[in-house]
Amino acid sequence: MSHEKEYLKEEIRKEFQLERMVLFSDAVFAIAITLMAMDIKAPEEQPTTTSMLLNDLRHVVPVIIAYTSSFIFIGITWYKHLQLFSLLKDYNKGVVVRNLAMLFFVGLFPFGASVIAKGYTGTMAPIYIYIGIVLCCAASQHILQHYILVKHPELCIRTDISHHLENLAKSRASFIILGIIISLVVITALLIPNDAIKPISAIWFAIFPLLQKLFRKKEKKIKKVTAGAQRNKE
Repeated sequence: MSHEKEYLKEEIRKEFQLERMVLFSDAVFAIAITLMAMDIKAPEEQPTTTSMLLNDLRHVVPVIIAYTSSFIFIGITWYKHLQLFSLLKDYNKGVVVRNLAMLFFVGLFPFGASVIAKGYTGTMAPIYIYIGIVLCCAASQHILQHYILVKHPELCIRTDISHHLENLAKSRASFIILGIIISLVVITALLIPNDAIKPISAIWFAIFPLLQKLFRKKEKKIKKVTAGAQRNKE
């Protein structure tokens, strides 16, 4: 009877510690989004006409675009984090360290968004900084997922994680594609002599959805061929 009580106490302790980790992570996500929203400010001078107001609001558009794109990415990251931690029944030092590394890059988003929103002309540095933050955040989350789902599945509750492993494989493919596109953007920017039109190199990001579709089609074909080969063996 005492053994059962000790086991129950230990399980409650682990659940409480995991809850603390999730609450801390949620706070970082929420603060990052809040700090980005604080950069969206109304014009300091009071406009006297509608045209003056619209002209002043044009300067806010880059800030809103940077906030929206960052909000979407952080939202997706938070959702994946929520799904991953819903599987955990225990944790170790590796989970804590990798989770903190991911939150570190999430916390850099307000800085990256503000650099983009400043609208620096004649340089690609703001875009490189922002892309670097996105890439590091995606990489750190992938490392955390791989650590839990592949290296330490014993930390998860007794449930089927095959769906999560499939999503992990998809995110790995997306990360590789993103790395290729970023390389193309950097190379294109270096080849363009005119600094004023260097930002046009970011057009490579438009092919990201297309490459994802092509990869998924190829993946499905490989699965069909593999399944067919297995049936033939049987």
